[in-house]
Amino acid sequence: MADTRAGRAAAVLSAPLIVIPALIVTGVFLYGVPYLGLAADLVPWHATWILALPLAGAVLALYGGRPGRLRAGLLVLAALTLAGTLVIIARMSAALDRAGAGLGPLDAFTVGTEPAAVPDAVVGYSSYQGAPLLLSVYRPAGARPGRAAPVLVYLHGGGWIAGSHADRAADLRWFADRGWLTVSVGYTLSTPARHLWNVTQGQIGCALAWVARHAREYGGDPARLSMTGDSAGGNLAINAAYMAATGRSPSSCGGRVPRVAAVSALYPVADPAGFFDNGDPVRGPDARLMAAAYTGGSPRRFPERYRAIASATYLSREAPPTLLIVGGSDRLVPPEGAYRLAGEARRLGVNAELVRVPYAGHGFDAPPDGMGRKAYRRLTAAWLRDHGQAP
Repeated sequence: MADTRAGRAAAVLSAPLIVIPALIVTGVFLYGVPYLGLAADLVPWHATWILALPLAGAVLALYGGRPGRLRAGLLVLAALTLAGTLVIIARMSAALDRAGAGLGPLDAFTVGTEPAAVPDAVVGYSSYQGAPLLLSVYRPAGARPGRAAPVLVYLHGGGWIAGSHADRAADLRWFADRGWLTVSVGYTLSTPARHLWNVTQGQIGCALAWVARHAREYGGDPARLSMTGDSAGGNLAINAAYMAATGRSPSSCGGRVPRVAAVSALYPVADPAGFFDNGDPVRGPDARLMAAAYTGGSPRRFPERYRAIASATYLSREAPPTLLIVGGSDRLVPPEGAYRLAGEARRLGVNAELVRVPYAGHGFDAPPDGMGRKAYRRLTAAWLRDHGQAP
């Protein structure tokens, strides 16, 4: 039977439902191709639609009779898109499951939003040029009499130029509900005119000294301290933990900076010079803007500044156990910096574990109730428990 007019119209209408997801899936596999590779950032947010739209398009393309060339081509493309999507999801979930996250392919599909979380206290721990430095405190649930909870300090991302202590409130509440006293630290943000590469780490040390003095007031044990952070916050968390291990952690307000028992970092800027040199035509300019705002310029102009903020600078045999969770297709923070740091740490005998999530871009953990968010929480919690930080 020849195509009906309605059938041809249905085929035309089905085209965008199939072609757009096909381009996204192709971009994930070809993440090294400029612009097209940005599709890796879309999968965590839109996995449900990337599967549903080609299915709907295939049904629509079949409407109205025997497939013609256009509809046959669309059906083949829809089938390839569905198969590619399933391969991506299966490989991501398998990598996370091998790492111990206990996840399956169905965890890639978000089912809703999380309720808003608020801290139990917001405290000023110091100030900078007259502006208060704040941190948020989330009290541990299920505290037992006579036993203080371990403390988890979080440092937010944002390229050193954005973010606040209010970030990731849902994650911090999740850890608190499972028995950790969680503390989110705010720090002064850099700008194109204010480069705080030699200030920020001292503020983190000041916050850690505050935790050492006040954790027990909120039900925590400062002697059982761990750290976590994402992106630029991952850089700060690793550096603080490594400096504290050798007694070199600066504090802008004095006081004793406690040792850190374990650290978990999510797509950290382990190599700021490599971050600045990001050659991606879309995300590279963002990386250079952030790194230049923090340091004042390029690695060629200020090599000593980049050495001062590189995580490998502070790596030693005394460094605490380190978990690095990175997206294999991160186009903002090149994952090679984390790969090198993990390798160098292992050569020194440091307990370092690298979890590489294939096809995942920067912020793959962002969707609420998604695979990346669950993986970050579960892997971090397991890492802390395995290294003496169990509630």
